[in-house]
Amino acid sequence: MTNFSFKSPNVTIFGGTGFLGRYIVNRLSKLGYIINIVTRAPNEAIFLKTSGNVGQVKFIEGSFSNLSNLKSLFNTSDIIINCVGILNEEGDQTFKKLHTDIPEKLAILAKKNGVKKFIHISSIGANPKSDSKYSKSKGIAEVKILKAFPEAIILRPSIVFGSEDQFFNLFSQISCISPILPIVGGKTKFQPVYVDDIAKMVAGVLQMKAPNLKKNYTIYELGGPEIISFHSLMVKMLSIIYRKKLIINLPFWLAKAMCPIILILYKLSFKKIPLLITEDSIKQLKNDNIVSKEYLSFQDLEIKPKSLDLILPSYLKRYRPRGNFSDL
Repeated sequence: MTNFSFKSPNVTIFGGTGFLGRYIVNRLSKLGYIINIVTRAPNEAIFLKTSGNVGQVKFIEGSFSNLSNLKSLFNTSDIIINCVGILNEEGDQTFKKLHTDIPEKLAILAKKNGVKKFIHISSIGANPKSDSKYSKSKGIAEVKILKAFPEAIILRPSIVFGSEDQFFNLFSQISCISPILPIVGGKTKFQPVYVDDIAKMVAGVLQMKAPNLKKNYTIYELGGPEIISFHSLMVKMLSIIYRKKLIINLPFWLAKAMCPIILILYKLSFKKIPLLITEDSIKQLKNDNIVSKEYLSFQDLEIKPKSLDLILPSYLKRYRPRGNFSDL
């Protein structure tokens, strides 16, 4: 399917204006889907209109606080995709609310209203018994979603990178102003995955005619071609931006002791000083974040994920000492 028409399947995306969501919108619009993006501020998402033809990408003003107002949207949707997620809790934006309660409600409404497919973005490490509130909320959500919508597809990416990411961009910014680069869990392994490859996977799952029954076909774990430690990721990043910095691997106990101070600085600076580490993220960093062999992956849909070396220079070179166009 490549042509958009009134007969095209309707896809409703929650979190469609976010980092991953906008790539999914772009991929699906090119395949001819009619896309509804639920957002509290439609005027701030106008840029996504250019992803499709006139009338193909629509904005629905809505809020998670009152999903009943979106009932008619579920009635007309063939597919629901949930990309909503946060890295840190703040105010009423809690892991339980956004990662567990809301996805469960979406799955229940989707099944009740006859939605054909439900796709949920989770993360590697999701575990109902995890010590991390983030990972626990993701794990409980998966259980509740599959109970409400047994045919749901769950995608678990490792750390996601791309031009708008909050990982490499953040550490590159720190490298521009600080002589040292502090990290926690330097030996922890990641399998970074390019954001558009996840969007490609979403498109692939939707176009898949029949599930692969060789494994648990409801869950896909997504990682890039490289398994690499946190410390090595920072070394790679510094080599790309041509900066020599001292990488200091803080022990977990020291990082935990610093968390209250970092939180105070974050609030006093009105969020200008980034929330680099929290007690919950420290718990996550104690475990490797890589694809297991228990679930399906990119390979099962014959998708070859892009490497760090292919993508990182395209958006990190602006952090080089002489700017975006310097090779010195």
